[in-house]
Amino acid sequence: MKKIIYLAAVIAIFSMLLPACTAGQQQSHVAKGTFTEGVLGEDAQTLNWIIATDGGASKRYASFIVDPLAVFDNQFKLQLRCLAKDIEVSSDGLAYTVTIRNDLKWSDGSSVTADDYVYTLKNIMLADWLQCADKAKWQEVVDNQTYPVSPERLSDTSFKIVRRSVDPDFLYTIYDLMPYPKSIAVHYENNKDNFTAAPEFVNMNYAGNMGAYIPTAWNASDGFVLRRNSDYYLGKETGVPYFEKYVIKTSGLQQQINDGLTAGQISSAYIQPQDANTYRSQGTTSVYTIPTGFYVYLAYNQRDNGWAGLKDARVRQAISMIIDKPAVIQVMYQGFSVPAFSFIPPYSPWYDQSVVNKYGMSPAADRQKAIDLIKSAGYEQKEVDGKMVFVDKDGNPIKLNFPVDMGSDFEQNLAILIRQNLLGIGLDITPKFSPRDMLYAGLLNKVPGSDQQPSFNNGPKAVGSQPWDLAILSSHANPLALEGSSDFFSPDGKFNLFGYFNDNVGALYKKARSAEGLSPESRKQIYSQLSKIMSDDQPVDFLVFYSDNYVFQSSVKGVEPGPNILYNYQFWYFQ
Repeated sequence: MKKIIYLAAVIAIFSMLLPACTAGQQQSHVAKGTFTEGVLGEDAQTLNWIIATDGGASKRYASFIVDPLAVFDNQFKLQLRCLAKDIEVSSDGLAYTVTIRNDLKWSDGSSVTADDYVYTLKNIMLADWLQCADKAKWQEVVDNQTYPVSPERLSDTSFKIVRRSVDPDFLYTIYDLMPYPKSIAVHYENNKDNFTAAPEFVNMNYAGNMGAYIPTAWNASDGFVLRRNSDYYLGKETGVPYFEKYVIKTSGLQQQINDGLTAGQISSAYIQPQDANTYRSQGTTSVYTIPTGFYVYLAYNQRDNGWAGLKDARVRQAISMIIDKPAVIQVMYQGFSVPAFSFIPPYSPWYDQSVVNKYGMSPAADRQKAIDLIKSAGYEQKEVDGKMVFVDKDGNPIKLNFPVDMGSDFEQNLAILIRQNLLGIGLDITPKFSPRDMLYAGLLNKVPGSDQQPSFNNGPKAVGSQPWDLAILSSHANPLALEGSSDFFSPDGKFNLFGYFNDNVGALYKKARSAEGLSPESRKQIYSQLSKIMSDDQPVDFLVFYSDNYVFQSSVKGVEPGPNILYNYQFWYFQ
């Protein structure tokens, strides 16, 4: 379930809206059988997860063996794992007090303490001698200087993390923390090579009762094999986990995974959209369609190397109005996506559907309105070859430059659909097919005549080396920690390649990251205001949030479909 791995890594956490609770399931089941998960693509790198650079795959493997502090269910309700109670945040948003359970043990029988968590942060994650992929999550930039957060022990079961600046989303980072045992790690400190190769970390044989499973093998033929941890701290009341073994097997071909599902050799896996209905009709499998935070959008170039009309919000609204989202969903995704009207996923608690314009849902009915909007922006139509088309100031038909990835059938087919929609209101495109690296290089910009290095946002006067008007792009939105979207839509956003500069948007993003953003009610209002402004401005046309399909053998029970489908894997069982 390659895509689930990434999804689980980036779905952030939401404790401030809903009360925390413990695991929640009290029904016990007999532990039996081997659950085999099929994964398409490359394997994880190492169980020494803190040094991995594989986008969260290694950490996900490690989380079978050592639990994080907390996870979230599909309604974004906090589920405590190693936490004894929810994290306490100071009124100024600068201090976080963490209290862990008192029944956590390492393999040698010693207690897991706050010292282990503090050491993991201070001496490993933030150490100069080791490069950790997640280090930036535990740092902050204040007055253009980078500082680490400051963890400190309060007692055997509690510690505090202090920041210099407010970041309401930082809470979600803490929930995901997993500790290394200080008693072992001190012997490898300050030696990157020794730490990387440490057998205790590579094999993760220190975990004690911290995780649901214990690793027993990891090789190409068997996959990543884990056995049930009978000492698991959550199992004292419920008897979890309910599989004797949990196996993850990777494959380079989707067809191999499909064959394994059909034969009953694989218990669960991601499948392509075109295969979903086949597995639904088999009767021996269950198919769950899971919403994701991945979205596709059409960028409008509002910089000086784009068509001047795209600087007018009325023109952008007209184009968004006429691009047929239901057709995109059916033609491009076989129905497995939902229309997007914002950078916020529709299942996010921050999403306010009352403030967004649902452009693209009735393009036929809106055709004349779209034409009138473009005319109101100062553009005229004339008849050319029997068709009414918009023309420039010289009377020539307007054709928009549209770079398209020549290696992507998806982009090419979507560009064809978009062109068909635009022709309906008298606009046309000139597709420019190029390799993906060249396409993105053409989106870099700099101020003409300056010594700037090209980047995606060198300010409002910066332009790209090649003219472009429309571009198909994609991104991922965390449904809870939305601060990352400022990189695309705030005036100083490093990925604001399309040249959208609205100072009100920048001010609202800053407010969301301030002490005012600590209040869930205030934060929802801030993101509602952001959604409305961008829905009116249409800096891009948000097209769809796409969904993933996962197959489970019908004998697997306890699965709760939703964006965090993996959150309760310990409670899955065979009927």
